[in-house]
Amino acid sequence: MNKANIEDYVIKTWGNWNEDFQREFFSRYFQTIEFQLIVVNEKNVGIVAFSRSEKSIVIDEIQILPEYQNKGIGTLIISDIIADAQKAKIEINLRVLKVNYIAQNFYNKLGFEKIGNTETHFLLSKKPNLHIPDYPDVKFRESRH
Repeated sequence: MNKANIEDYVIKTWGNWNEDFQREFFSRYFQTIEFQLIVVNEKNVGIVAFSRSEKSIVIDEIQILPEYQNKGIGTLIISDIIADAQKAKIEINLRVLKVNYIAQNFYNKLGFEKIGNTETHFLLSKKPNLHIPDYPDVKFRESRH
């Protein structure tokens, strides 16, 4: 999954794709984060990894196989994370490669803003909307005429 999703971006950013290095790097990387499989019709089509604290959610990784991209799966996953963050009134942070314009546009449409950068990545954040009133006692009932 990793090579299919990021090989072009790695080459654009660092100049080449070294299979042994990538395998070693991601083997160690995935041992340090907790991730969940994204499953569609009993097929593993992606992964998502994020961590949560009292102040924020950090999206460490989201990858979806190319043949399952642009089908709303990523939007659904990130929208769920946004809803959780909004409910907890905490921000979401992530980073995206500077050469990954598709991901930048995706996050921009979902309301993420650039807050900084590194040599290779933009740092993005989405603050909670604190102007949405919280009415825990409001209930909805069916209307019968």
